[in-house]
Amino acid sequence: MTRANRGLSIVLLVGIWGCAGQPAPVASPSGSPSTSFVSPTPAISPVPSASVGSPGANPEPSADSPGPLFAQDAIVDVVTHDLRVRSLPEVSDASKKLEPLLDAPGRVFIVDGPVEASGYTWYEVAPIGDADTTVELPFGWVAAADKDGTAWLAKTAVDCPAPPTSVDELWVLSGLVGLGCFGGSEIGIEARLAAPEATCGVDIGWTVEPEWLGGTCPQPTFLVESTNTIGLPLNATLDPDVDVAAFKPGVEPADWIDVRITGRYDHPDSEACHGVSHENPVPYVPEQTVLGCRATFAITAIAMR
Repeated sequence: MTRANRGLSIVLLVGIWGCAGQPAPVASPSGSPSTSFVSPTPAISPVPSASVGSPGANPEPSADSPGPLFAQDAIVDVVTHDLRVRSLPEVSDASKKLEPLLDAPGRVFIVDGPVEASGYTWYEVAPIGDADTTVELPFGWVAAADKDGTAWLAKTAVDCPAPPTSVDELWVLSGLVGLGCFGGSEIGIEARLAAPEATCGVDIGWTVEPEWLGGTCPQPTFLVESTNTIGLPLNATLDPDVDVAAFKPGVEPADWIDVRITGRYDHPDSEACHGVSHENPVPYVPEQTVLGCRATFAITAIAMR
């Protein structure tokens, strides 16, 4: 893999949607790929959770179980086994059953909800994988509790790290953990700018717009390298409003430029992200595309050090 394949402006494909050392999308029962958001080093410490129940592979609806309430962008625990993920927030033939089922002690990122339907309280979730995750976990809707009130999702005490100050510290965060812990807050890190050796050179038949934030095969402007570790580039993308005319790094480490990077998750342009097909269908639902952009670290300023 070239440096450009691993570097600036390709996070949506590499860091969020499963290339470059992470599992590639696999077919779900709905016929669409699902995705796993995998952190090289989990940034959330396990905490004791509620007793594990079991909804089975296809729980029946309940008439009077509202379930626990969670805020959007919260990270919550799965506290049961065989928790079904569906394509719609309802139990019906139109709501496709997605695979695989979720199990404790997994965690999920709350994207949307609550929605009351079929006797359940539903949340749209993105599972958060870890270094041991070997299969793609489905993005979709889950019920928060059984008809008798037994919780299938539960609030968790997320052990967020301190705001990163280096490429190394930011690199170990999964995008969803970064989004959940830091939201739209500014993060400043020390880094080195390098020139890319090549473009990614891959056309997968679809892309994400705006391309600067979510494109699947863009022309990287720079690689953002660690100040301490050679070959540890930051998966990030560059806001087009950043003036980069003064930065002319080289390909070799001796010609890299020492800089201070300012950036954020949840860039305001994320909400406009959408998939565009020019040969193959876009394999993600619109909400998943927006989430991928929100979980991308966007560079908003660069200054010499």
